[in-house]
Amino acid sequence: MTRGTLDAIVRGLERHGLQVAVHEPYLFAPFPDGRRVVTWSSAAQTREQLELEWSREDAAAYAAFAQRREEAAARARPLMSEPPDRARWRETLGEDMLEGSIADELRDIPSEQVRVPFAIQGLIGSLAGPGDRGTAFISLYHDLGGAAGVPGAWGYARGGMGAVTAALRVAAEAAGATVRTSAPVERVLVEDGRASGVVLEGGEELTARVVLSNADPLRTAELAGVEGPDGWRQKGPVVKVMLLLDGLPDFPSWPGPGPWKGAIDIGFTLADLAAAAEDARAGRPAAAPWIEAACQTAADDSLAPAGRHVLSMFCQCFPEDVDAELAADAAIARFAEVCPGLPDRILDRLALGPRELEERFALTGGHIFHGEMLPGQLLEDRPDRRRFGGVEGIYLAGSGAHPGGAVTGAPGLLSARAVIEDLG
Repeated sequence: MTRGTLDAIVRGLERHGLQVAVHEPYLFAPFPDGRRVVTWSSAAQTREQLELEWSREDAAAYAAFAQRREEAAARARPLMSEPPDRARWRETLGEDMLEGSIADELRDIPSEQVRVPFAIQGLIGSLAGPGDRGTAFISLYHDLGGAAGVPGAWGYARGGMGAVTAALRVAAEAAGATVRTSAPVERVLVEDGRASGVVLEGGEELTARVVLSNADPLRTAELAGVEGPDGWRQKGPVVKVMLLLDGLPDFPSWPGPGPWKGAIDIGFTLADLAAAAEDARAGRPAAAPWIEAACQTAADDSLAPAGRHVLSMFCQCFPEDVDAELAADAAIARFAEVCPGLPDRILDRLALGPRELEERFALTGGHIFHGEMLPGQLLEDRPDRRRFGGVEGIYLAGSGAHPGGAVTGAPGLLSARAVIEDLG
């Protein structure tokens, strides 16, 4: 299978109602001193913006960084839809990009503030700082997908992320599948070392030749009554804060609606990013959390009443037992340093720390990627999707399987292929 296979799946979902639009800007990073970094899906446009607002040297160094990344991503995309092969990934990317730090990747960009939003891309979903091993790959991993036919771009699904699963359901039913919702699984049936179905809460048994699990590795192991992957790291570092706003306040560095249409990165220095990770690893809430936020309602008016907006903030870094409400207070205060009008616009909020994410979504540890994507948990180090926990006939199909988290469809695609091969 190739990258074209994944693109074909997306086109198939579009026939079943999925609409995805590239969000622009790609990133907007405001700073308390009134400056900003703005990037676009086009590297050429980003270079022009950096030369205009920062310096020719920053723009040139960014262009060299972007070209390296684009070339590496183009080489690596086909590997996303292949079984894990460490030698092929190392040959394709090189040791530095596979296991190096994002700080090293960015070292040639003169202005630290320009480096910060690019560094954040290497830290999402991890308890890592910019100088830690493996963060270069996390950053590159975010460029291995695409949206609306644009490689490396990110997009909004019209109607929210539920539109993706809605299209999947329509496609599955059109192919003859029966989809049941509100049917929690109590356990996986295992007979003579082989999965033979599931038992639903309430006792109903569903027999099957194979079982595919989109749950995280630890939850899947619990359901199957086996030991989880040895040493698997799945402590979530994220507090997700959802804000209902009665309008969009202005950023002093970019007034108007423009900055709200893409990803918004709140993090001011590389030292701040490193300190946040150190705090969380020591069991403390980050004194200065960093944030990646998105306001999908700025681009999709179907998600809220007129005049209302929803701001989704992924806030790092926090220990898994953090008080989510206190973390939300800290994150909002941090955001207000560059958007002073935000607190007065908040009508309601929902704060979900790792514990709440686990309780609400059965997501062990509250980890959004089903486990850290750092050295020791990549490629062949990830759980065996075919014979999970030593049980035949159970396939791990979620983000805990290769190639990892984010909305790519690749883990499920690889698992489906494995099932087809095994069943002949």
